[in-house]
Amino acid sequence: MKTVICFVVALTGVLSIDVKSLLDTTYTDRAGNNVTLADLSGKYIGLYFSASWYDNCEVYTPKLAKVYNKIHEDKNWVIIWVSEDHTEAASDQDFKDMPWIRLNWNEKSTRGKSMFKLSKQYFIPAVTMIDPN
Repeated sequence: MKTVICFVVALTGVLSIDVKSLLDTTYTDRAGNNVTLADLSGKYIGLYFSASWYDNCEVYTPKLAKVYNKIHEDKNWVIIWVSEDHTEAASDQDFKDMPWIRLNWNEKSTRGKSMFKLSKQYFIPAVTMIDPN
């Protein structure tokens, strides 16, 4: 059985939000290393919104990770995970199995909400792809 993963593409030229400023922060990888927007230069960026408490996210995340692990280097893209978890501990636990980078917990309620608004999504799990330009 084939798995189809759908993406919503955000056309950055059409949006009134300054996408570069919104994304210009320091992210963290699984090893705890800092990753900046400059490190992501020239890459397609996927904003992934999910939470450990929601069953659909728990089903979708491993499928997305499998696809991501297969193609992210060849396709020049990276995923930034934005947690929708209720606690930092739950977010930290969920992130342990993810192969991408994440928005830091202390920015969830500010920058994270703005990213979700940018995505024009209403439900999770959700992925929004952003052009490298």
